Amino acid sequence: MSCMLRAGGTNFNADGFIASVPLLIDSMWRKGERHFPNSTTNEQINESSGIRIVASEASFSDLPQQIEDVISFLQSNLENLDRLSSFPGVEWLVLDFGAEIYPPGWSSFTFPPALLSLSGQAGISLCLSVYPTENEAEANA
Repeated sequence: MSCMLRAGGTNFNADGFIASVPLLIDSMWRKGERHFPNSTTNEQINESSGIRIVASEASFSDLPQQIEDVISFLQSNLENLDRLSSFPGVEWLVLDFGAEIYPPGWSSFTFPPALLSLSGQAGISLCLSVYPTENEAEANA
């Protein structure tokens, strides 16, 4: 999944929010629980509670499709996203787009006004997480 909406806060009652809206939640975390509960070496504790919602399942290599999917997601869910942004304890909301780049590692990404307007209207920040990828010819060499 290449574009995730994450929402959270130190006093966010994620279970309460999930019970109150019909959004499809991909996963959640709770304050005070282990960040990696199945790890035998990492005992880091969550300092906040939060949820993750899939906003686009388009691949890392298809940022234009991710953007199109997310615009549609925002348009379809704006009322529930407004409820999320004003839900008690929510301190941040972010749409995290995943994109890949190939060596030498320079890329330019542009977000269209429709995405910026809708995300701003819902109080959602935008993030672009870039993952370096070998091109197929180099990977097979």
